[in-house]
Amino acid sequence: MRLGYAWLAFGLLLHLNLYLELGQAANILGVFPYRIPSPFQMVRPLIKALVERGHKVTMVTPADYPAKIDGVRHIRVPMLNQLMQNLMKNDQFFDALGDKWREGVLVSTIFYNVSHAILNNNGVQMLMRDKSIRFDMIMVEASHLDALYGLAEFYNATLLGISCMHMTWHIDYLAGNLAPSVYEPISPNGFALDNTFLSRWSNWIYITEEKLLERLVFRPAQVRLFKKFFGYPAEKLDELRARFSVILVNSHFSMGRVRANVPNIIEVAGVHLSEPPEPCGAELQKYLDEAEHGAIYFSMGQDILIKYLPENMQKQLLLVFLQMKQRVIWKSELSMLANKSENIYVMDKVPQRMVLAHPNLRLFITHGGLQSVMEAIDNGVPMLGLPLFFDQFNNIHRVQLAGMAKVLDPNDLNADTLIETIKELLENPSYAQRAKEMAASFRDRPMSPLDTAIWWTEYALRNRDTSHMRLNVEEIPLMRYYRLDSILTFGVRLGCVCGSLIFLGWRLYQKNRNRHTRLQERERVIAQIQLGLSNYEVVS
Repeated sequence: MRLGYAWLAFGLLLHLNLYLELGQAANILGVFPYRIPSPFQMVRPLIKALVERGHKVTMVTPADYPAKIDGVRHIRVPMLNQLMQNLMKNDQFFDALGDKWREGVLVSTIFYNVSHAILNNNGVQMLMRDKSIRFDMIMVEASHLDALYGLAEFYNATLLGISCMHMTWHIDYLAGNLAPSVYEPISPNGFALDNTFLSRWSNWIYITEEKLLERLVFRPAQVRLFKKFFGYPAEKLDELRARFSVILVNSHFSMGRVRANVPNIIEVAGVHLSEPPEPCGAELQKYLDEAEHGAIYFSMGQDILIKYLPENMQKQLLLVFLQMKQRVIWKSELSMLANKSENIYVMDKVPQRMVLAHPNLRLFITHGGLQSVMEAIDNGVPMLGLPLFFDQFNNIHRVQLAGMAKVLDPNDLNADTLIETIKELLENPSYAQRAKEMAASFRDRPMSPLDTAIWWTEYALRNRDTSHMRLNVEEIPLMRYYRLDSILTFGVRLGCVCGSLIFLGWRLYQKNRNRHTRLQERERVIAQIQLGLSNYEVVS
């Protein structure tokens, strides 16, 4: 009898636990318009983990990106693929690079077209017309796709941001972290990374221009879409921009950039490392194992084809690699390279994480993509950076400042400089030592990056109002927020000192001038007396 009651109690407990688990499950809509594979390396593990925890996830993505995830409802937007193809054929875009305002106008058009393609998609429209479907959370990339924020209001859902790229002042703004910064521009081209006064002043102007572009160009275009598809006034969009609960950012303080964050900016760099790495083939494994002098790995990432690199850059790299005693693994879509030798191993698809983890790997030559830099840091491998565009400059320069990398201009490479730099990285033990220290710091966390991302995602689901995690500037007096009281005190003191010095200088000047005047007057009187005496003698 007692055994029967025990089984009944166990069954009720199991049923109650199952009920509680089901009660915590949420409907989540993720909108990710990336047309390149690297950002999905961060998104995919998070979505898989949320599905495994019982949440129902719908994803709006381009066709074919990412591959189908079990348990996820996929809504594909082929127009996003077409927009990327049109962009790559648009010579105006490449001509505008380097001109902030022309570049800003073109990028604004791209964001407008992306938001329009998503909201105008038949699958998305059918989803919005189905009144039986509700969402508890909207996950979006924290970029300038402001019109998509209307989905959070449409479904009365929590708004969660994801930043797969580097941190910027714009993400700070969305998170309520409005402290003035001259460190994180949106486009780093032409942005100075040193700390001189002139660089800081130049960077302040640089970011001020970006803020003007955001206010005058980016946002008005998104407001038009916001009104067209949702019918909300522009003021509602300003409200939604301040409604981000949590923003998961693909960065970590151990990667060479310590910054001040409000509590709802969550650093989760390394989420993609939770997925098992692709194994090495037997041939590649043997090639690395038998590298007597170590190995060098050269890759420009998943999104940059070797054939599009400057021809001079390819020639200089090949010339240098042929002279190295280390074995070289060259990631290239080209099956054959001119002058290929036994110490150069060419592969189209490289199991990068396994290569970087191999004990014989001595150096990673990279374009500075965020995922690549992260994987090199995780494995403690020194880097030589050859950045080409966008966030790559910022990513690799930060690691250079941290002491585990060197950076060269890929458009101005020569064999002598390249050999000298590679030898410096290989033979100076400080780079390898610093790389190991950064790897230890990167891995030493209370929770894994994926567990951290999941916990904070579910925290946002449990706590819809996260205003207590944002910096409310309206409650902080202007004098205190900008530390104007300290500046005023310093200014008064400086003014008193400068005023005193000016007053003393003026008094000394006046005294000296009066003395000079008296001397001149005395000399004039003496001269008149002498002249009078001379005239008197002549008359006599």
